[in-house]
Amino acid sequence: MVSKPAKERATVVPFFIALIATVLLAGFFMVYPFSTGKTSEPEITEPENGSGAENGGGDHGGGANAVVLPEKIDLQPVVNEWISSISGRASVMIYDLDRNEIIGEYNSTELFNTASLYKLFLVYEGYRRLESGEWNADDIAGSTGLSILECLDLSIRESYSPCAETLWAMIGHEELDNIITSDFGITGSYISGITSNANDIVEMMKIFYHHTEISNPTYIEKMKDSFLNQPITTYNWRQGLPSGFSDKILVYNKVGWDYDVDGEYWNLYHDAAILDVPSLNRHFIVVEMTHAVSLDNIKNLAARIEAALNI
Repeated sequence: MVSKPAKERATVVPFFIALIATVLLAGFFMVYPFSTGKTSEPEITEPENGSGAENGGGDHGGGANAVVLPEKIDLQPVVNEWISSISGRASVMIYDLDRNEIIGEYNSTELFNTASLYKLFLVYEGYRRLESGEWNADDIAGSTGLSILECLDLSIRESYSPCAETLWAMIGHEELDNIITSDFGITGSYISGITSNANDIVEMMKIFYHHTEISNPTYIEKMKDSFLNQPITTYNWRQGLPSGFSDKILVYNKVGWDYDVDGEYWNLYHDAAILDVPSLNRHFIVVEMTHAVSLDNIKNLAARIEAALNI
């Protein structure tokens, strides 16, 4: 997040699932059962009569290997109505993690300056390096005076740019681009050029959510907490999408912004969020990337999504 009057802190998974497998499988960061090395994938079936199927709901004719999907939720009308209500430029994607499908989008491949969303890419790679032993969590990160683990945490929690820039230099800008393409399978972004799109940010958030390469409980908990608990420091890190949702939804978020102090408008305002809706046992990714769109409009997108979920 690079902001003219407001540079974040000093200057903008499979993720948060079970700290210990079984306990959190029903919680926010579930891992899908068909990535366990079985020789054949289970048959995927829709719930009967349009009913939800979070608790299984029986065989539904799919046999012992059937996985019943929860009810389909279409949020495309919400996106369409929101886009028609705003001025400025916007890109949106909403992804249903439980059904593995896009349920709303607009201009999702349009490129934007990432602002601080670039930190998502380097932080996940940093946790991969801790997991593999290439990096030591307690080693000091450059001249920051903070450990590598502390810097990974603060790069998300407070968008702390001195940490993020140090870690990025440790990885190497060109090397991170190569990792994003070859290891993450994300090809539409140019992070060394601070450029990405809503589709690719969704893909990165899916990687955090599933965090298949991260199993250390300490690292998983750090990742999860840094996206959820972001106290106000110099800035309010949750003034966009998170502030538009009620406490019925847990919002795991990373923001990126650039405020034009002369024009008094948000040149850029981006949110990348994973939503945990406990009452529905449902999980979604919402990414919005905007230029010259007000905070009130961004919060309104969240309110519209929550209303459509009917919780």
